[in-house]
Amino acid sequence: MFRRKKDKQSDANGKSLDVALIGCGPGGMMFLHHINKKKAEGVTNLPNVTCFERAASPGGVWRDVPADDKGRSRPENASLMYDDLWSNTPKELIEFFDYTFDDHFKKPTPSFLPRKDILEYLVTRNAVDGALDGVKYNHTVLSTAFDDSSGKFNVKVRDESTGEESTSIYDRCIWAGGLHGTAHSADDIVELMKEFTGKVMHSLEAGEKFEDDVKGKKVLLVGDSYSAEDLALRALKLGAKHVYICARSGDGDASETKSWPKDKVTVIFGPPYKVQKGNGFKCQAVYYSAKKQRYRRDDEEDPVKVKDIDTVVLCTGYNPNLDCLDESIQFDDEGEWEVSKGWQMENNSLTISIGSPKPSKVLDVGSTCYTDVYRGLLISNPKMMFITETPDSNSPLMDLDVNALLVLGYLMGDVEIPKEKEMVKANQKQLEAEMQLPWFRMVMDPVYAEEVNELPDGHWSENADDERAILLSRSTSELMVKRLARDMKSCKYPVNLGEWKKLSKKGESFVDMMVASHKARTNIKKDSADSSWRTFRDVEDGVFASIHTETANTSLPGHWLDLEADKNEPTTLATVKDEK
Repeated sequence: MFRRKKDKQSDANGKSLDVALIGCGPGGMMFLHHINKKKAEGVTNLPNVTCFERAASPGGVWRDVPADDKGRSRPENASLMYDDLWSNTPKELIEFFDYTFDDHFKKPTPSFLPRKDILEYLVTRNAVDGALDGVKYNHTVLSTAFDDSSGKFNVKVRDESTGEESTSIYDRCIWAGGLHGTAHSADDIVELMKEFTGKVMHSLEAGEKFEDDVKGKKVLLVGDSYSAEDLALRALKLGAKHVYICARSGDGDASETKSWPKDKVTVIFGPPYKVQKGNGFKCQAVYYSAKKQRYRRDDEEDPVKVKDIDTVVLCTGYNPNLDCLDESIQFDDEGEWEVSKGWQMENNSLTISIGSPKPSKVLDVGSTCYTDVYRGLLISNPKMMFITETPDSNSPLMDLDVNALLVLGYLMGDVEIPKEKEMVKANQKQLEAEMQLPWFRMVMDPVYAEEVNELPDGHWSENADDERAILLSRSTSELMVKRLARDMKSCKYPVNLGEWKKLSKKGESFVDMMVASHKARTNIKKDSADSSWRTFRDVEDGVFASIHTETANTSLPGHWLDLEADKNEPTTLATVKDEK
């Protein structure tokens, strides 16, 4: 499928392709970096790329909040990470082959890093040799439309420094705007919160003044994924009285964490459905009704009441900001699909407990691909390309770097673009491969998730140390790395993780670190001597090691909960101190 095909890098007149690149966050930066490397190697069949970035600097959501917009009133700053955020992914899973963390820090470092350090790492690597010098900063893409008659894109842009608007024509368009563009909130939860008398915010709004909203207060987080996990720990660090996490499915990282510091976090399995006395909530477990195709409250489970809540944070996810693209060339980040006729789940260690439930008629998007995007190409119009990771990625920056080089391969003609029918078939095969793995299927298939959730308390699947549970967890990481290895091979990315059928030794090491990252949460014991302070970021020396340099991680300079920078200093490894 991926034979070299000539002349794909030129239009019908033999002219190099003109390409519009929307966004200079991590994905956009990486694409420009790879082009610059190709130029340095003497490659000539490169596209002419114009990159538009509405902010004044590169980095996307990793950027610093500008000094002249601390209130984040401008749209490009609304979704920026807060200054003192720390990563939830080990640095060894996001490390570049051509600029390692050894290159950057000049010494071994802890695995979980502050936001500012990762921003500097990203920009330093991707701006080398002037790769970002030609970016049109302070340029907002207002609209992008595909003209069927000409087969080209009309891109309308506004220069924010002058207010001048202009429209240009491009042969190809790449969107690299990032997945965390706008806040996503469930309508029923938003409606419910109108009755709440305390403060309500989305996790996107938990900025530099978050301490005022949580210190000495009771906090309710709605959702149990990465945002809830991070903000629960941040609230504890800032002095919250107690944090409650409401989980609908119980599949998120917050639900999988076995112990929380100071015993000040309570995970409730069930979303809030009623406000009581203005500042209290009733929460109840839910189940998925295949007949009604929606979640319903489980009346067999007793409601849980929480009282005297001061602040509610909606950790309900994000949406990519695709408004600058005509609807016909947008991708669907919540794309639904169904299995092929006659599909059957193979026997696995859970089969004896739950059998082989018939899949839901409507399945959610997968963890390794979107339904309408084939490896960076919009299936309905492959002239429209996307550099983006999937929401459940365990190695997001690595995924983006590979995706960026793969997209460049399409534009250069080094990677063939399959026919639409072949792309649809390949995506279906990949999604059905996910469905064979219980933990992946739970994310996509609410019917299957309900069967697993009905297993009795104490079932082996709840024990992270059970060999069967370990193998199930590892199988999801293996599939993620196999997909990454396959794409690396296709675009000749200079790291060998193996291939779709079999991972290399380096690929297996990459899987090991994904598993270790998961264990950093599940292995915290509630009654252990360190349970009062340990978080998933408090890993010991040598748990992770670079696949490029074999350098092992060091531990943090103190307990993560006690690490702070001085008030006027940015949060970095160089500035944080153990306040205890």
